[in-house]
Amino acid sequence: MPVSTRIYAGGALGFGGWPAVEDLKAAAYSTIIFWSVHVDANGDLYLNGTKIVSGGVYQEARTMRLPHTVAALRSFGAEILFSVGSGGATDFTNIGKLLNGQVVGPGNPLYDNFSALRGAMLASGGDIDGIDYDNEDNMDPSVMVNFGRTLHDIGYRHVTFCPYGDIDSWESTLRQLNQAPGVGFVNAIHLQCYSGGSSNASPAVLQQWQKMIASAGSVNDTLLIPGLATLQAQPGPWWDNGMGGSVVPMQGFAMDAEADWSNHLRTLNYPDIAAALQGVQSWGGTTFFFYCQAPLDLGPGKQFVAGDTVLFAGTPRWRPTPQCIGFSLSKGCSDIYNPPSMGGACPANLQKQYQIWRNVSPPPQGGFIWLYDSVVDCLLCGACGGSQQAPATTAQAYRNAIMSGLGSVGSERGRRRGHS
Repeated sequence: MPVSTRIYAGGALGFGGWPAVEDLKAAAYSTIIFWSVHVDANGDLYLNGTKIVSGGVYQEARTMRLPHTVAALRSFGAEILFSVGSGGATDFTNIGKLLNGQVVGPGNPLYDNFSALRGAMLASGGDIDGIDYDNEDNMDPSVMVNFGRTLHDIGYRHVTFCPYGDIDSWESTLRQLNQAPGVGFVNAIHLQCYSGGSSNASPAVLQQWQKMIASAGSVNDTLLIPGLATLQAQPGPWWDNGMGGSVVPMQGFAMDAEADWSNHLRTLNYPDIAAALQGVQSWGGTTFFFYCQAPLDLGPGKQFVAGDTVLFAGTPRWRPTPQCIGFSLSKGCSDIYNPPSMGGACPANLQKQYQIWRNVSPPPQGGFIWLYDSVVDCLLCGACGGSQQAPATTAQAYRNAIMSGLGSVGSERGRRRGHS
């Protein structure tokens, strides 16, 4: 059976700009999952701390051009999901209070704001195919069922689950959503096999989730898609009560003016280096920057004043520049989430795990990667046999690990137009 390849992505898509889009397009995942949407007590929606919808109106508190990004990825053939929730959040608790035990309609903040979210994507030529449930705070099946039925009424075509435990609650939710809106509305389970869900990496446990899908009446309609974590920048990446341990400073250097600046993300101004290091952490997708301690003229369109902090994605090409300090994420990446038995979080380690899962009966129908932001952060760390000039830890390498491990190279299951 052809497989589906999926990847979660957070601030790197929100603030990493076009380099992240081009990277993911080249990697050719079948599904991109925007992580993570949070629901405030009043129904306002945030993407990783940045408000994006309030009062039924889509408006980014900090410019991300998210609808444009979604349209670009979807037009290239990727299925687009937005994930709601995360560890330590209270999103599904807030959702339960807003639903108040029922399916809601226009006039309810939850309905209006999720309608505005999808409407903004449609208006820019994109769409959101479904909502992913990363529910880690309120496992009441009635809340998840009423939320799903509300999303269906808005026009979302499906939902997916991202569990790591509590299989009974998820099965109850799946059974009820199979009744209405119907079988196939829950079309995938993204099973966490890292961090708190690392025990799911056992083939026997994976098989339990397959049996749950069958018991709920969703064989062939709800895919089991287990996932693993990539390398993580530790400590850091940028700010850790000073300078993160993953950061390498380059005193007296800036980006070469003659190099390719297409990965320039933005220029911000901070009063000092400490403020810059702390501020950069909120701009996902940044892998290096330089800070100007005095005015700098690198040519047309590249004039900077003291305090300017110039952010980039990708790998740097430094040039001696006395008035600047360069910073790159170049060390400290490690495996802190996957089961120790895997031996690491490089693409080769993940491929071995997917090869083990291939022998589960029935085998999983694909795999997902968590998290693209960490792939970006670790581009420069020298892990997995890479270097600054030729980083081996890339989004495409992780996708290939899924495909090779599950034995379906060149064949994917998903809605990639022209690729299925």
